[in-house]
Amino acid sequence: IKELSKDQLEDFFHYLTIHLSENGRNGAILFQPLATQQSTLSDEWKLQFENGMNKAYGEIGWRKIWVALTKENNIVGHIDIRSTNKLNTEHRVLLGMGVDSNFRSLKIGHQLLEFIIEFCRNNRKISWIDLEVLTSNIPAKRLYEKMNFEQLSVTKDMFRIDNISYDYTSMTLNVDN
Repeated sequence: IKELSKDQLEDFFHYLTIHLSENGRNGAILFQPLATQQSTLSDEWKLQFENGMNKAYGEIGWRKIWVALTKENNIVGHIDIRSTNKLNTEHRVLLGMGVDSNFRSLKIGHQLLEFIIEFCRNNRKISWIDLEVLTSNIPAKRLYEKMNFEQLSVTKDMFRIDNISYDYTSMTLNVDN
């Protein structure tokens, strides 16, 4: 697991493009609240990643990204934390993560979460890791629960994708020692 550098952004965007293309495709789990035809890496998303990396911790819109790499330096997973984009919430971060479908069931997601929890515990400015996950994404929810994330709420019928209703679960983890 290595922090993503700016010169690796194009490799990261290539990985994300493939990752997003798998969202809900061919019976796979929907891991983003997007219809299959919407599951692309937009220029807006790219800009959010790039701009976030250019901001310092504490600035609205900051983001830090780490990637899981193979021995050949191919990206097979990622995890990021970012600002909540609200005033007076510098002690909270939002979590995002994903693992290439060809590398699931190898505990990469678990390792990424362990890494980020330890990173946040060692950063005295961070007290809480927050996340939102589609309630139907049972494998992700199980992993978060295993890592002691607490369920805060479920927003019923948050999304309607291809005429199917999806609930959204909010979870959090206190990392203060």
